[in-house]
Amino acid sequence: MRVLFVVHQFLPRHHTGTEQYVRSLARGLRSRGHQVSIFTLEPVLPLVAPGKTWAEKDEKVDGIPVRVAGLHIAAQPNHELADYQNPVAVRLFRRYLDKKKFDLVHVFHLRYLGVGALNELRVLGIPVVVNLMDFWALCPRYTLLRSDGVLCDGPPDNGLGCIGCINPNLGKLVANLELADALTDIFEFDAKLPDFTGTPARLAKAFVGRREVIFDSLQSAAAVVAPSRFLRQMFEKNGVPKGVLRHIPYGVDPSRLGGHKKKWKDMGEVLNIGYVGSITQHKGLHVLIPALRAIKGDHWKLHVHGNLDTHPAYSEEVLDLADQDPRIVFHGAFKPKDLGKTLQTLDLLVVPSIWYENTPFSVLEGQMMGLPILASNLGGISELVIHRKNGFLFKAASQRSLTIQLKKILADPNQLKSLELRQQVRTLEQNTDDFVELYEECSSSHLPT
Repeated sequence: MRVLFVVHQFLPRHHTGTEQYVRSLARGLRSRGHQVSIFTLEPVLPLVAPGKTWAEKDEKVDGIPVRVAGLHIAAQPNHELADYQNPVAVRLFRRYLDKKKFDLVHVFHLRYLGVGALNELRVLGIPVVVNLMDFWALCPRYTLLRSDGVLCDGPPDNGLGCIGCINPNLGKLVANLELADALTDIFEFDAKLPDFTGTPARLAKAFVGRREVIFDSLQSAAAVVAPSRFLRQMFEKNGVPKGVLRHIPYGVDPSRLGGHKKKWKDMGEVLNIGYVGSITQHKGLHVLIPALRAIKGDHWKLHVHGNLDTHPAYSEEVLDLADQDPRIVFHGAFKPKDLGKTLQTLDLLVVPSIWYENTPFSVLEGQMMGLPILASNLGGISELVIHRKNGFLFKAASQRSLTIQLKKILADPNQLKSLELRQQVRTLEQNTDDFVELYEECSSSHLPT
């Protein structure tokens, strides 16, 4: 089968869990004889085409053909509308489709490519599977986390409530000019000819009805997949009919651990606690650092593994919180091949997310390694971590709750070895089985009668 993967950004310039998962799944399908290509955007155009306003470039990642479409996203006058309606990106996508032949397209993320890509695939009659990797289809931030750090359950007032959250100055202007009713009643949204002008009304209008536009386009997909039950429930709460979303959990490629396994022995005098992942606010490192520093003594050490350059302002904040404490070590990012070796050095992995995590790959990889997890009790995390059975949970965003759990663990570190740590984590092979079966089902349903 000729399969095209679509993702908003990809390796080697972007290294989050989504990109790693897309590559692993592509490799798994190719090992079974399927032809897999990837179409991706590069929102920072100078990385692929210095001096140009748009570009197309063919690359290969691990032998996988990758078409990169480069755009200056930030230069667009209506940035928020371009987030989900982007005619230029869709045209580059269609140009690629006209040159290639695919039996099925698997979409992992549409940020900045937009729902127009789904409309093009519908016109061409190519079956589409959509993976909901996060909450982008509901939230312009994709995290369902407001600017004040409060969790959100979906776009308030059909998106009017998102305006001030994303753009406070614009929100004040809408309120002062009393534009709310006009945005809802007067400016009728035309999905075929979206208005990209940068007037305050049009900037604000990009938020109103955003969910409905995206949801309408999702209806053309042959299947829409939710990796966690929590994510499925959240989308159903926001209007997706029950039974539409299929729950297909992620799988982890064991080779990512490089053959490493946690080898438990008598606990040493120092408990090696690890944070592994993106250093960005919604991941909650600013909760973990003060929670640990509230615990006196030299019987713990925190190892932070993540790129400090991606979000420099937040990195500066967490470095200030650490205040050069010798018990806290910032190792920077590690190479993907070193994941297993890095995890093996830890005794406890902490996932202090303050947003509704879907299914963090760090948790799955830690569990496959045989590491106990201490995580916030949000979203899909609590589907994976069962308190005092295979790990521990604490109240999300609560430094006090996290400190209490850490103190209990540090009082008796040997309890970590008694947890059910060798549980079966779904493998990439099993996940590939799921999608091969789904692809065959979707393809057969699109056969001409």
